Formats: sequence, C-alpha cells, structure tokens
Amino acid sequence: MLTAKSILKELPASFPVELELGGTKYQILSVLRFLAGRRIVLHASNESGEFVLKLFAAQGKGQQEYQRELKAHQHCSQADIAVAPILQHADDQQGISFIIYAFLPKAVTLNALSEETFPLTVLFDLFGRCHQNQCYQQDPHLDNFVFSNNTLYLLDLASVVCPKKPLKMTTCLNNLARLMAQFPLEQQEWLLNGLPAYFAARNMVLDPMVEQQLLGKIKKARDYRQAHYLKKQFRSCTMTRYRKSLMLEAALRGNLSVSLADQPLTVLNQAMQDGISLKKGNSATVVKSELAGQQVVIKRYNMKTPWHFLRRCLRKSRANVSWYNANLLEFLGIATPQPLGFVEQRFFGLRHKAYFICKHIAGRSLADLSDSEIQQPQMLQQISDLFEQLHLHHIYHGDLKATNWLVDNQQKIWLIDLDAMQQITKTGFKRLHKQDQQRFLRNWPVGETRHLLTKAIKA
Repeated sequence: MLTAKSILKELPASFPVELELGGTKYQILSVLRFLAGRRIVLHASNESGEFVLKLFAAQGKGQQEYQRELKAHQHCSQADIAVAPILQHADDQQGISFIIYAFLPKAVTLNALSEETFPLTVLFDLFGRCHQNQCYQQDPHLDNFVFSNNTLYLLDLASVVCPKKPLKMTTCLNNLARLMAQFPLEQQEWLLNGLPAYFAARNMVLDPMVEQQLLGKIKKARDYRQAHYLKKQFRSCTMTRYRKSLMLEAALRGNLSVSLADQPLTVLNQAMQDGISLKKGNSATVVKSELAGQQVVIKRYNMKTPWHFLRRCLRKSRANVSWYNANLLEFLGIATPQPLGFVEQRFFGLRHKAYFICKHIAGRSLADLSDSEIQQPQMLQQISDLFEQLHLHHIYHGDLKATNWLVDNQQKIWLIDLDAMQQITKTGFKRLHKQDQQRFLRNWPVGETRHLLTKAIKA
C-alpha cells in the first residue's frame, strides 16, 4: 500500500493502487493533477463512493496552498459561488495535509465542451459574481471550471485570491483578460458577444473604452499564457515528465514516460529496428513503430560526421525544436500529430543523437493526392484555413513542400516536419510568409490546380 507522502514525490507506474488517508483506505483510480513534491489531485473510490483527494506537502508552498484552499472554499461558500463540498481535511499528517472533496456527478470541464454547447454567459456571470464578491480565480484555465447538474463549479481554490478590499477595475480586467486568453484567437469575436453578461452580473454597463482596454490586456495575457505553456513542456508537470542530466535530456508524455523510464535510448533504437521505415537519410531516419501500446512515428536526428557533431552539439537539437514547435501548434489549435516526447543522447552535456516521437496518423501526403482531390472545395478550404492560421499567429514553417502536409483517411490535413519552424515575433514575417506560400505553390506546375491554390492561400 502506498503512503500519501510517497505518491506526492513520485507517481506509481500503474493504476489503480491502494492508499490510506485519514484512517480510510481508497483505491486511487487516476491522477487529475500533479506537481511533484508539492501537491497532487487524485480521483479515488471505496465502498462509500467516489471522491477527489487533494494532497499537499505540509511545508513550504504546499502548506501555503492548503491554507489558501480552505480559506477560498469558505469565502466562496459564503458568497454563494458553487464549489464542491469538503468532506474532510487535516493539517500535517506525517508530512502531508489533505482535503477530501465530494465527487461531482457527471462533471465535465469547460475544456471538453464545443462552442455550440459552451455556457459562455454562465461563465461570464460567474466571473462577474466572483469579482463583485471580492475574489477571483488567478489561474482561470478551462479545466478549473466544471459543469455538474447544470451548475458551474469553481475548482483549484488554492489559486483563488480573496482580498479584504473591493477589487479594482484594473485587477478585474486583467483577470478577465486571462480568462479570455484561454480561448483560440479565432474565437475572440464570439467571446466579446458574451461579455455583457459579466457586466450585468456586476450591475454595470459595458463601456466601449473599457472594452478597448480589455483587448490590449487580452493580447498580453495570450503571450504570457503561451510562454508559460511551452515552458511547462520542459519540466515535470501533470502532462509531461522531464529529466535532464549530463548524459540524457528527455520530455515524455503519458505512458511513454513509463515505457522509456529505464534505458530509453535502448528502447527507442529497438523500436526503430522493429518498425517500418518511412525515410532513410544521413541526417534523419524516420520509422513507424509501436511504443506503450500505441502507433508512433520516431524521427532520429543523426550526427553525420565529427564535424557535424561539433557544429550541433551546443545548439538545441532538432528533436528539441520539433517538440517545442509541435506543442506550440497544438496549443494554437493548428493540426499536427500529437507530440509524445523527445530524447537527447548527451556526452557530458554535449548533444549527440536525438529522437522526436509523435502519434502516428494514417494517411497520404498532399503530394500523393490527384489534382481532382486537391481541387475539392473542402480540401481547398482546409488549405486556406491553415495558411490563415499560420498568418494569424506569425508562424513560418520553413519547408512547406507537399510531402509535409499529411492528409488522413477522413481528409483532414495535418502539418508535419517542424524542425525548421519559427514563430516570428519581430519584423520580417510578411517576407517569410511569402516564402512559405511560394515554396508551397512550387509543388504544382502552372495550371488549374496551382491557380486554385494560389487563390485559396491569397498568394
């Protein structure tokens, strides 16, 4: 049986596992959130039902979060803001403080809802009532709100701030901007349409000057959120397991972190030997294989010569860059095969071979499609939308040949081969975007297909 202190330090290899907490035994079904050594949130059950267990280190930041959680829960309950009931809590039990919450039935996070079913006015109303009652969720990502029995609940109460004085409008707008930055940039107009519900909850009217202030704050919040998300891909958190030493650097998701826990280079090389070759080259080798029970693509970046090693050993590996860029595209909602991890072989900190692993998508490249298939309105619209997204987010791919566009069996397009990609934050993007357009169009000779593609991408 696990102890609460041990599970806070290191996750078990598989679930369910048994845990005793506060004199009661639980079956731990899954990890909902995890910050190693500080806090962990668990979905658990026993003969009495289902629960959410939240464990905190009983010192430092963990203990501070435990105290904030209890304070915010009391504040929200008194203000009639929906929060899950606390069934039990205890302070410093053998190095662990804990809170046991009732499990909300049929709960679904806002992140899991489509735009058609999203309760936008309910969310803005909740934010308005929070601000009116002198509290705000300073980490307002969509997984911190759940719908259960037609009620919107606030989660992660350790991140809820409850000052003693009424909130300043600047504080409220900053918090509102952080919420709206959780949504894709393409949905901003839709969000603004729901904004009056926030001001109605505060008995106020939306002022055009205030809306302009808010738009500027949303831009800053988006930039911050993206940078924070990408930094998380290079440290251990709920999504990613990261490690770095003089001989290895790796970031892995999900089951891969277990499969590659011991001797990752040996496991990857064996998987490549057992897999199906997709590309053989001096600088990169690509195979389709199986890891942790799923079909994956492994791209190994090789060192061709000692001189090549000397030129590359101090720079970020192309696997590292691919991992970063794939997470960036995933964050922005631009279709790319799901990134699963990267592994770098090192010699006393100097980079050598490196591996990028992503989910395998069955399909053909755009180069393999016939002219009639490419000329289909749905296909042209997807290509147009993808170029529009690249333009909107200032993404320069750097190698938009037709073989780097993957079309799956449902005719959805995925962008691949991201090791030259950059997000251009300074001047010069217009010229580079034009290069991407020209490189893309060179895949087809002058004719009807090229003409339609030129119109689609507004080249």
